Amino acid sequence: MTSLIRLTAIASIGALAFAAAACTPAETETDADAARDTDTTTIIEREVPAEPVVIEREVPAPTPPVVVEDRREGDTTTVRAGEGGIEVETTNR
Repeated sequence: MTSLIRLTAIASIGALAFAAAACTPAETETDADAARDTDTTTIIEREVPAEPVVIEREVPAPTPPVVVEDRREGDTTTVRAGEGGIEVETTNR
């Protein structure tokens, strides 16, 4: 029985050695020459500042002064805020 165990152990070790040799890539002369003659290039990246971005925004404009005129009896003025702006209705009698 011990010879069977020894034979199995030797066969297993041989199979592992064969698999390791099969998976190792062979180095050829062209690979060795290419490794020696390889040039190295250093790339230096520099950050270039970007142009400033102009942000446009609405600035409230000063409103014109409101002038109130003397009113006569029977005159009316109605001011409404509509979708198209301010509507003013004046009645003079």
